[in-house]
Amino acid sequence: MYLSLAVLLCVSCTIYMVNGQAASNKAFCKSSTSADTCLMHLLLIGDPKYVFPENMDSMNKQCSGVKSYEKCIKDYASKCLPSFPKQVTSVMAYGVAKTNKGYCSNKRRKEAFISIGKCGNKVKSKVDVCMRQYIDNLQGSENHPDVKERIPLACCNYYRLKGCIMNHVETQGQPLCSESVATEIENIVDGYANEVLNLLCGDYTEESDKCVKLLPKTPKKLPAQKPPKSLLLPLINIIASVPQ
Repeated sequence: MYLSLAVLLCVSCTIYMVNGQAASNKAFCKSSTSADTCLMHLLLIGDPKYVFPENMDSMNKQCSGVKSYEKCIKDYASKCLPSFPKQVTSVMAYGVAKTNKGYCSNKRRKEAFISIGKCGNKVKSKVDVCMRQYIDNLQGSENHPDVKERIPLACCNYYRLKGCIMNHVETQGQPLCSESVATEIENIVDGYANEVLNLLCGDYTEESDKCVKLLPKTPKKLPAQKPPKSLLLPLINIIASVPQ
């Protein structure tokens, strides 16, 4: 009798814990704003409060936050997303965090990032507009009637984003945005995106003429589509809408 009661108590506790965890995850997933904000901070460009570090103290402060932002996004992906969106989101968070952490790995790499600080801050408001345009284009791509073209549109509009960023850097030019600084910025932008592009984009590469034909088909975002803080949510929506 005592054994039966003990077993019943254990089963009841297990059910309570499972249901409690499920409810907790459901509440966590219902509010996606945390992961959205984390990616905004991790990407730097598009974060209206971000200031590029111009000294070692500021750089060290930036480095201290990278791991927590990466964990925030990966927790959201593991608890809230189906298989393929989860994979893409985790790869994206890994690629961005790996690039940022690479610049935090030693003094020489930190100084390399600091070297772009004055240029980055000079063009920051302009490249933030580039990111906002990309997010708008992702939200527009969610509305494309052919679901198979939504991911290619996301890829092609990324190349447009990169071109927008680099154009502002190169237009600013010397002395703040020298050729070596522009190269460093391009390395960062590529480091953030390359792993996701390799996973998603196939033949839709930066050099392909396929994007030239596809980009004019990018739909406008709808007034009802609220602007997110980062590219995370519209990209997830696009990936989740495409049959695997």
